[in-house]
Order: sequence, then C-alpha cells, then structure tokens
Amino acid sequence: MATAKEIKKHMNIALKKVGEIKPWFDKKFNAWIFSHKNYPDVEYAGESPEEVIKNYPLYLHDFIEERLNNNLATHIEKATRGHGGKRPHAGRPNGTKKESKKRVYLPKDVAEWINRPNSIPQVRQLIAKGKH
Repeated sequence: MATAKEIKKHMNIALKKVGEIKPWFDKKFNAWIFSHKNYPDVEYAGESPEEVIKNYPLYLHDFIEERLNNNLATHIEKATRGHGGKRPHAGRPNGTKKESKKRVYLPKDVAEWINRPNSIPQVRQLIAKGKH
C-alpha cells in the first residue's frame, strides 16, 4: 500500500508535468475535456471548464494511487526501452583514471606496427630519446 506522503509526492510531480489545466470543448461529445500526453489514461469530461479543472486532479490522484499499488493493467503503463537512467554501480569505479587518448590516422604499416603487443612502451622510448 502506498502511503499518503508517497502519493502526495508523486501527485506534485505529476501536476508539475501537466501544468495548467486548460480544458477544450469537444463537439462530438458535447463536453469539456482535458487529458495530458504524459497521462493518456487519465481523462476527464464535464459540463463546464470549471468542473474539469476541479475534478481532473482527483482522477489523476486515483490513477497515481493505483499505479503505486501496482493495480494497473499491463497495457496501461507505457513500456519503455532502456534502463531509465543511471543504475547503481554502473560505469567506471570512482577514483580510477583513464589515460587520455587522441585519434590519429597513420599509414597502414605504421598503424599495424603500433598495434603489436608491447609496442606503446617502445614508441614512448623513441619519443623520450628524440627530446634529449
């Protein structure tokens, strides 16, 4: 069960995403309607814009409460790909240093020589000899 504090926290986030509630009149249904792209399953229709502005947050509250209690059908929640942001312990450990690199295009024979095992220390020795 979701706590009232938790629901309130998520409700504040949702209301910030929704912003100002501006209902529009739908001639087909002869009603004032409001929905938001972030919450497509939460929609309210009423006889006046004031009614919609007053009651839409109540429907959004019920939706958030049901979501936090895992009472929504699987097709209602939008499936997303990816991991949803930074995961704990992902990436390079703190404090490790990676040697800076630069991409350089070289003749093929030179590049093959450099790609051999243990050739980087040899190149550094050559560079050091050339500086003195």
